[in-house]
Amino acid sequence: MTSALPTPPEAGDKTVITNLRRLTVLRALALSAYIGASLWLADALSGGALVFVLLGVITTLISAWRARGSVAVGRAEFFGHLLMDWLWLPPLLAFSGGAANPFVTYLLVPLTIAAATQPRVYAWLMAAISIAIYTALMIFFPGVDGGHSGHAAPDMPAASSEFYRHLIGMWATFTFSALLIAGFVNSMAEALRRRDRHLHKLRQEQARRDQVLSLGTLAAGTAHELASPLQTIGLLVEELQAQRDKDNDIDEQDLALLQQQVGLCKQALEQLKSRARDPEGRDEFQPVAKFLERSLERWQLLRPDARFALVQQGPATLEARLPLTLEQTLINLLNNALDASLAAGKKAPVDIKAQWNGERLSVEIADSGAGLDIGSLEPKGFGIGLILSKTALAQLGGRLTLKARERLSGTVAIIELPLATKPREILLP
Repeated sequence: MTSALPTPPEAGDKTVITNLRRLTVLRALALSAYIGASLWLADALSGGALVFVLLGVITTLISAWRARGSVAVGRAEFFGHLLMDWLWLPPLLAFSGGAANPFVTYLLVPLTIAAATQPRVYAWLMAAISIAIYTALMIFFPGVDGGHSGHAAPDMPAASSEFYRHLIGMWATFTFSALLIAGFVNSMAEALRRRDRHLHKLRQEQARRDQVLSLGTLAAGTAHELASPLQTIGLLVEELQAQRDKDNDIDEQDLALLQQQVGLCKQALEQLKSRARDPEGRDEFQPVAKFLERSLERWQLLRPDARFALVQQGPATLEARLPLTLEQTLINLLNNALDASLAAGKKAPVDIKAQWNGERLSVEIADSGAGLDIGSLEPKGFGIGLILSKTALAQLGGRLTLKARERLSGTVAIIELPLATKPREILLP
């Protein structure tokens, strides 16, 4: 069981790169607006402010270079690009008006982006940094004349004291806004991401159902077309068997094998009709051990070259409702395991480990093939059988998982299925 399907790029990487491009454009617009406002107000940039404007331009160019999309960008790196705003924005504000600069509200922009795109821990970390920077600007660079007290000093104009009170109110509003963004905006963004993941899963399930429906339609048509040829072959086998006594050139073993294979084909068509009438096998309770034994016997009839090593752990007398589709699922996976081992040039038996109790059934099927490529999304070498097996188990409340075999080459297919056991009879006194 190997894989060589190309691994498509993760949707998360594309989203992060798109967000980084938007951040780059937003930072460029913010710097342009700041420079344009300074020129419009005839406020010449000081040497220190000009240095940090140039630093902002450099960070914008770095983000633009990383947003080209040639290399994947992770969430942690995107958060680092958000933190790059703190390299130039706080010092620029300190050199141009401090906390009184109207451009101070831009401190909320990186926080909003982090809350909308990053996990909760990053959002709260950005909120803490934003509040700390605004607080430091209020303490060390208030942007007004006089001390930091809310009361007017004898040599400080009353208007300056009143403006400082206004800055205190702005700080309180900023802190409340930062906490609100980190809490509610991040929660709403996470809810939207969960909804998108759920919708994506539903679309995948619907696509799988459509594929299974088309395969079922094709199987029904194929079964109908095979019925007549099989009947004809059966009649020819009977005629050859009748002529065997007259013609000694006919090999008795080959004739018996041919008759057996025709019987298996007819049995498969009959089981297909039975599954169409009762796809879940609602009324069939049977011992789990007997079910596994019958499934393996049928597999060996279909694949005379098959060899297996079986380990069973579970109550031998436990009866459960085992759907008819489970037997075909087992045979599909056994065929995949045998084919993978033969493709690798190994004739080791297929290892089967079955465990069950009153609640669950677990079957592990291990091959000796080349192994599973964990880096791939889907294992190669599995065709229609794997698709049908996954869908059938999902509809029954179970699941099929694949993992690399430990200490040996090969793959392990694991079936996990909840069991509906037969209720025990209660003897009344």
